[in-house]
Amino acid sequence: MTEINVDLEESKEEKQVLTPEEMAGIERAQKMGAEANEASAFKVPTEFVPLPSFGLVYSPNSPLHNLKEIEVRYMTAADEDILTSRSLLRSGKAIDAVLKNCILDARINPEELLSGDKNALITFLRVSGYGPEYKVEIDCPSCEETSKYEFDLSQLEMKTLDVEPIEQGENRFHIQLPTGTHIEFKFLNSAEEKEISDAQDRIKRSTNSPVDRNVTTRLKNTIISIDGNTDSSLINQYVDTLNVRDSRALRKYMEDNTPDIDMKQEFNCPHCGHRGEVDVPISVGFFWPDE
Repeated sequence: MTEINVDLEESKEEKQVLTPEEMAGIERAQKMGAEANEASAFKVPTEFVPLPSFGLVYSPNSPLHNLKEIEVRYMTAADEDILTSRSLLRSGKAIDAVLKNCILDARINPEELLSGDKNALITFLRVSGYGPEYKVEIDCPSCEETSKYEFDLSQLEMKTLDVEPIEQGENRFHIQLPTGTHIEFKFLNSAEEKEISDAQDRIKRSTNSPVDRNVTTRLKNTIISIDGNTDSSLINQYVDTLNVRDSRALRKYMEDNTPDIDMKQEFNCPHCGHRGEVDVPISVGFFWPDE
């Protein structure tokens, strides 16, 4: 699963470059959050949130190195101000700003978190702030009828990192594809997920193509080397000509081993009675639930 993202999707506005005034507003919000952390250290509850990666992929120079859990305070009314700030929503920075405020270790930059680690923190903040009940519209995979269904976010399970990196403290992993090619790859962090999303938007605008290029764009940003060759132009050419069997094997291996929150949960269709697991859809109700 990619990073939980409700900022831009649900603002219904095109992303824009922030004005100096809006940037100043972001800085004020972050300063306010830092002051709230200091002033409310003995009032606002905190919890240690486990990281799916166990911190194994972060370099020894990172405050996240071998960090198994992060201390996070509960959201406050001041954080809700951030979540309803139009400029922050428009820029896609609302949730990052809240995370920056709620993570007690000021050295940790939310953009450096693996997407799965960030998803764990976002899910904690949502459940602790608004409760585990999550009502959202969902299309039944059997009868295709749309219904309002309530999921329990407290029951989402964590997928931990179960494969060893090539070197401790490095975000590098290895797989041999069915054709024998040796691939080194990495798991994407929040900033890289944003770069991919922006790149896809640019490609679609420049080519006016309905094709998302999601598979090739992600692979080009994920693969580190091919049979030991790290040249980016070669990697790009390789991905564009990658046969489907190798592509599916690589993507399945990464999906199976990505440290993350498993967003699958049981769904019981009220129309046809179909029961089965579905991906919990992320909508505006995730951080802006109905009263």
